[in-house]
Amino acid sequence: MYIKNALIVLFMIISTTLFGQIKVDDVGDGWKAKVDSALVLIKTYDSVKYELVLKECKTINFWLGDFSSNLPPNTILISVKDLKLGSINNIACVIVHESLHLNIASCSIKMDQRLEEYTCYKYELEFLTRLPNVEPWLKSHT
Repeated sequence: MYIKNALIVLFMIISTTLFGQIKVDDVGDGWKAKVDSALVLIKTYDSVKYELVLKECKTINFWLGDFSSNLPPNTILISVKDLKLGSINNIACVIVHESLHLNIASCSIKMDQRLEEYTCYKYELEFLTRLPNVEPWLKSHT
């Protein structure tokens, strides 16, 4: 009984430590778990980008838009379309990409919209090169 309780407490501490700063909406069919898996992927393969995610993102919400986006100062909006693709790698890329948009906004950097988007895609591609077993369609999309 003590071991079971200790394991439960340990799991709660680890979960809070890993994602204590980011609130993920718990809606949809396992969407929160997919986002949590994507956050673990980012933390595992690119600690620098993970630190930027933690710095800039406080909330991850979901929306019905055609593409994922962000809502400064600190919210990432993941499109339901991106979630339905079923790729944890894609969700991780969305989080990395949108966190850079949030960083650009929080630093009050003024940049042409096309240049900003190019910069964020380049940043996302740098992340993709660190991941094992990336889907070919994901590389070609970026």
